[in-house]
Formats: sequence, C-alpha cells, structure tokens
Amino acid sequence: MKYLFDSSAIFQAIKENKIDLLIGNYTLELARYELGNILWKIFTLQAQATEQEIKALAQIIKQTLNLMKITQITCNEEKILETATQLQITFYDAAYTYCAKTQELPFITEDSRLLKKITHHIKASKLNDIKTPKSKNNLTNC
Repeated sequence: MKYLFDSSAIFQAIKENKIDLLIGNYTLELARYELGNILWKIFTLQAQATEQEIKALAQIIKQTLNLMKITQITCNEEKILETATQLQITFYDAAYTYCAKTQELPFITEDSRLLKKITHHIKASKLNDIKTPKSKNNLTNC
C-alpha cells in the first residue's frame, strides 16, 4: 500500500530509523521546506543540536526525499483553499489532505490535532500505525 507523508511523519520516521517506510511513498514539495524549518528551529531557536549535527540531518533529509515521490500542488490552489476553509485547517495541511483524497492515498501525520479534524474526510493515521517492512536502509549519496 502507498501512503502520503507530511513533514512531521517524515521527520519522525528519520528519528526512529524507519526510513524504509518512506521509500517509494509520496509527499508534497512543501515537505522539503517544512523539514528545513524543523531543522532551523532545532538549531536556532531550541539550540538542541550542533551545526555539524544539523548538517548531517539535512543530508539525511535530502537523501530520504530523493527516495520518495514528490507531488506538486500546482493548479489545485483554489480546491486546496476550499478544503482549508471547509475543514478549518491551514492551507499547508489542506494541501496534504486534498492530495491524499484526490490520489486516494492514506495520509500519515504526527499532528494529532490535524488527525482529529480530517479523519472524517480522508483515511489518515500516525506513523506507528504502519507496519515496518523488513528491508535494509537504501539511502544514496546526493
């Protein structure tokens, strides 16, 4: 089964060394920016990692995203805005929700608040609800 992952689920998969769950699955181009922002917060605002650690994480994120299928939202902005308004969620969250619905993909997020708002609209769950495949890590140099 294929899934659509948001940045919170991708980052959690990386932290838990479950990158295999992401391989061949989908995310939005938006995730690249959201993941970069997560790293910025960890380094700049929270001072929870060294510059070297953040650079290593950035490399892992880049490699991970290269293993995924990146989807664009181009030409669907009005429908995404409608979804955001209808479900009372951010445009970012609506982009994932709309994409999951139109591509008939279960949506994976670690955002509990978002899950409560969208599960009546689409199939959605958390990372730990997916069974881990037994295969080795396939990160490549980029």
